[in-house]
Amino acid sequence: MLRRSLGEAGVGDLALVALRGRAAQVRERIGPADDLGAALSALLVDERCDARFPEDVGVEVDAWSARCGNDDPSRHDLRAQPVVTIDPEGAKDHDDAIAVEREGDGHRLWVHIADVARLVPAGGPTDREAARRGTSVYVPGGVVPMLPERLSSDLCSLRADEDRNAVTAELVVDPDGAITSRRFYRSLIRSRRRLTYPEVDAALSTSSSDRPDLGPAAEAAERLRARRAARGALSVVSREPEFLLGDGAIIEARVASETPAHALVEECMVAANEAVAAFLVERRAPCPFRHHEDPSETAVRRLGDQLHELGVRVPALPDGGMGPTACREAAAALSDALRDHLVVRGGDGRGLWPLVLRSLKRAHYSPGDVTHSGLASPAYLHFTSPIRRYPDLLAHRALLDQLGVGPPGPGPSEVGEVAWHATEREREAGTVERRADAMCAAWFLGQTLRAGGEDTIFAGRVTGAIDAGLFLGFGDVFEGFLPARRLPDDHYRQHPLEIGVVGARTGRRILLGSELAVRVVRIDALRGRVELEPADAPGRPRRGRTGARRASARPGA
Repeated sequence: MLRRSLGEAGVGDLALVALRGRAAQVRERIGPADDLGAALSALLVDERCDARFPEDVGVEVDAWSARCGNDDPSRHDLRAQPVVTIDPEGAKDHDDAIAVEREGDGHRLWVHIADVARLVPAGGPTDREAARRGTSVYVPGGVVPMLPERLSSDLCSLRADEDRNAVTAELVVDPDGAITSRRFYRSLIRSRRRLTYPEVDAALSTSSSDRPDLGPAAEAAERLRARRAARGALSVVSREPEFLLGDGAIIEARVASETPAHALVEECMVAANEAVAAFLVERRAPCPFRHHEDPSETAVRRLGDQLHELGVRVPALPDGGMGPTACREAAAALSDALRDHLVVRGGDGRGLWPLVLRSLKRAHYSPGDVTHSGLASPAYLHFTSPIRRYPDLLAHRALLDQLGVGPPGPGPSEVGEVAWHATEREREAGTVERRADAMCAAWFLGQTLRAGGEDTIFAGRVTGAIDAGLFLGFGDVFEGFLPARRLPDDHYRQHPLEIGVVGARTGRRILLGSELAVRVVRIDALRGRVELEPADAPGRPRRGRTGARRASARPGA
């Protein structure tokens, strides 16, 4: 048995432990295991996501913030412009702001991005730490920022009613959604209002004197989106859970859906990213581009077979070999077919859209490959979020260097290293965020069972399948695993197309999208795992009821 020194930690606490040979010593008490905040903190510790910054970073930030004001005469003074920021509720860092005006039969669009490069000098302690982190990591109720809070939530953030330095992309959008003119420069702006997505949706749906006029922005965004769709961009629906925390519990859980406000912001940001990318490609400036490869012919044909087997009316694919462009167009057509299928049949496609996503290759940062298949873009990069993504900061430095208003931009070797590291950090951050969401969903399920009873029956829908069983979604945000051994009257194996399971004796097929009534057997909230059984399962084992009861009374115990 390991010898141990508990320090201030007690039984049932989560703690950071140092192991030295056969001895274990508590380095830090995190909190009780049945406290959600402590559990999320423990997750971040486990994933080595430390919100604390080295001391020299704080020293540099204080020094630069004291010297850098808003008195640069070379900046374009746009403080009289009707600028607004649009962000999710509760956002503290505001990377971007927009302004749009009608101009003839087109629009002039200004996308203002926080001038982070001004306050984060290349090669300094803050820059080195930001490069190491690569990205901010967001978990319910908190964030591990890429930049110190003094920068991310204050000095760099485009806060309303305060003068702020920005880097501006000024674009002219013609009636067909094409960008006919572009300019880039450093600017001084003053946001008139901080808007949330719900507020923008309300402003777009009804006119009122106390709401901003977002009509021109909505028109420009719609034209940009129509042109992007016409060139073959892929549109995939994803389900992102949102959790509102308070007093050690989850107050609300919901799925974030794309609304007109989301689409408006997305189109403006995509247009700015493409414009900067095209400019830097023309200048042959080293920069980490955002590359998304075209899907393979094998993956596209398999997706077509999967959707056909699931009852979707899919378009015919070419008999011969398909090149990259044909594969991209085929993936977009199959995605459209699924969307049409769901319009007719109903449902949110909870188990079907992941098939489309899995058929695609993963986007990554690249020093030389500039195309983006999903957006059907000839050149793309990330420019619009320098507060939370390091490649965006390098894009700013490259742009400002080419404009002759900043220090030298990144060199090829730095770009190559950042592209690789930022891709790895992005994927690691995604893993942390998914684990946190699964943990919160399991925690909320425990709360729900505590309120409604451990034998609560849920209407589940199959979202995934492996040889060992089925994954099901139920409620708005809950997910669980139903072991194949719990399915009655047959031995089930995975469907050859990996779209469900098939009974060996009866041939019964339980496919993606199938509905099953289920009951919770066990919750492991700390790991975000939920085990299910069919609601009509005979002779429920006592340990299952105990596990569910324990999880309900004390999630994660």
